Amino acid sequence: MKESFHTEIAANGSKRFTYSLEMAAPQLRGPYTESPQMRGGMVRQQDLGRGRAGRGQRVDFDYAMELKLRETGFCRDGYFVIDRVVSQLGGEVRGECRDAAVR
Repeated sequence: MKESFHTEIAANGSKRFTYSLEMAAPQLRGPYTESPQMRGGMVRQQDLGRGRAGRGQRVDFDYAMELKLRETGFCRDGYFVIDRVVSQLGGEVRGECRDAAVR
């Protein structure tokens, strides 16, 4: 797993951040399974639960980002999302804090 958190404070005091998380791709683990309902196609065992795993990983991404923001104290009054891209293997969020930097 690879995590990064970059911050930027503009001259007007606005605070922006980019949080990204990259998870390792799952290793292929056999056995391959075939069922009569699959019309003869081969499917990896991991693919069978993939729909549920995607939702779980999205929750893990959001949790990791919230944890990083709390840990750093960068957005004390919350934030809003500028751009968001999340997939099964990680994601990236660009956001802006609701509070301004104190000079």
